[in-house]
Order: sequence, then C-alpha cells, then structure tokens
Amino acid sequence: MKKKILSLFVISLVSCSQASKVIESKVFCFDTYISTSLYEGNKDNILELEKSFTYYSKISDNYNDNDLVNVYKINRSNEEITVSSELYDLLKTSFDVKNHGAKYFNPLCGSLANKWKESLKSKHILDENIKNEEILKINSSSLDFKENNIIQRNGEAEIDLGGIAKGYALDKAKDYLKSQNIKSYLVNGGSSSLLLGEKKNKDGLFSIGISDLDNKYIKAKNCFVSTSATSLQGVKIGDITYSHIINPFDGSAINLYDAVIVISNNGALGDALSTSMMFSSIDEIKQIEKDEDVKVLVIKDNEIKYKNESIEVFSR
Repeated sequence: MKKKILSLFVISLVSCSQASKVIESKVFCFDTYISTSLYEGNKDNILELEKSFTYYSKISDNYNDNDLVNVYKINRSNEEITVSSELYDLLKTSFDVKNHGAKYFNPLCGSLANKWKESLKSKHILDENIKNEEILKINSSSLDFKENNIIQRNGEAEIDLGGIAKGYALDKAKDYLKSQNIKSYLVNGGSSSLLLGEKKNKDGLFSIGISDLDNKYIKAKNCFVSTSATSLQGVKIGDITYSHIINPFDGSAINLYDAVIVISNNGALGDALSTSMMFSSIDEIKQIEKDEDVKVLVIKDNEIKYKNESIEVFSR
C-alpha cells in the first residue's frame, strides 16, 4: 500500500515579495522527499520538523533494518517486542482506521502487496494460488497491543504502513507547528500528502493542481490533502490496469477509480481513506464523508466521477 504517486502540486507557491521570507527544507524520507516551506518561524523549527520526519520514516520502515526498533524488525518475529511509544501509537492508529470508514485499508497487506509488485514488474498477473495463500495469511494474522508499549505479531502476514505513516507524521508536524504558534506553512509529502496552513495572501488559500485533470486545480487551507492514484504506478496488461493499491479482502489489484483525493483535518485518516476509497462505491464514499467530516473528489478516465458539493474545481 506504499504511496509513491505525484498527483498533486501547489501552484504559485509564493509571490516575489514573500520569497525572501520563506524558510525552506527538503529531506528524503518515506521513500520520497518531504518539502517544507515556513512563512513564519525560524531555522530551528525546520530542523525540528526534519528530525521528526526522519524518525517516523525509520520506525515505519518495513524494508530496511536500522538502529531503531521498527516495522522491519516486527515483521521478522512472533515474539513480544517493546517498541517506542511513537511506534506503538502509529501502529494502533493504523489498525484503528477501519473503524473510521477505511475498511479496505489493512496494514497486514505487506507481503501481498510485494508479491503483486514483483509480478507486475515482469508484466504478469499474480498467480491465483499465491494470491489466495497471501489472503489466508492476512485473515489468520493479527497484531496484539499490550501494556508498556509491548506488541506481538501473530501469524505470517507482514505489516506495511506505507499508506498511512506519512500522513501520521504530518499530523505530528501540525501539532508541533501549532505549539510554536506558526500558522503560515506548507508541507509537501511527495505530493501524495499535503499539509496546508495559511498562505500569506488575502484569503490564505493555496492553489493545488491535479495532475490527473489537465489544467484543473482546487483551493484549500488549514487542512490535509491526501491522494491515491494509479497514474504513475499502474501497469496495463491487456485492457486492464493493475495498481499498487491492493484490496485486502479478495487480493485484487484492480481499482475502481484512477484517483481519489481526500480533504480532511487528520493526515493519517485522510491517507488511509484515500487508499481505501479506491475500492469503495460512490454511495459508500458519500456516507464516509458525513461520518468522518471529510471532503472527497474522485477521478476516472480524466474526468470527475464524483466530488463533494463544497469542493470547487478551477481551470487555468
């Protein structure tokens, strides 16, 4: 479920008069670049954000071992493991989002997603027997949360937090910026996850271009904008496009839409919902909007399939 797509980009970021005041940073983590622009604050604030992003990237990494107790280590053990309070809460959040409408988001899809990725690299559809074996692993696995930050993985399914860890880290960034009374900022998490404060202009709104809709953009401020899409990682075999976003129930890699954009007040939830909604019906999406106070835009075949009535789409 790892997100590596570039479906959103910010247009006309700052005016010439603002450019001299902005404090900028770019750090490689979560397998992408996190770009931060602060229009208030100082260099220490930027360094604190870089430190936080790097830390959450390391503890959520399921591909590489490092000096911290991380997901990679958890995936290689069925013993009790004491993790940091930050990783404990990240894992707990990742397994709880199903209760908030993200029913097609499952952190235990790591191995299944990797098998699909390997198969699609060679332009092959994943073997049905392998897919069924992986689904069985998912259904017979779990993660137990115990006292004192102790967790225990049960079963063979591997954990993958790629579809939520970046949004969760942006939640922590928002909390930090609020504690520093910084209101004007933009954090671009590889363009699939944006954290917006207020722009230094009259209405405070940022203009956000949508790659899947030519010359179209939306405006937003003081929110998270999360997107999942097949545009850069989809693989076409015959007449069907297969995605890196996997249905945890039937193992399918065929998404209903080309892209789903979620505007929310919570980065982790927004990221998980944008992933899950790639398999949700429009009626399901509308209900989740009401239940979770989010706004959604759905794209199919370079056209808007559905959008919340409060979202205005502009043309350039």
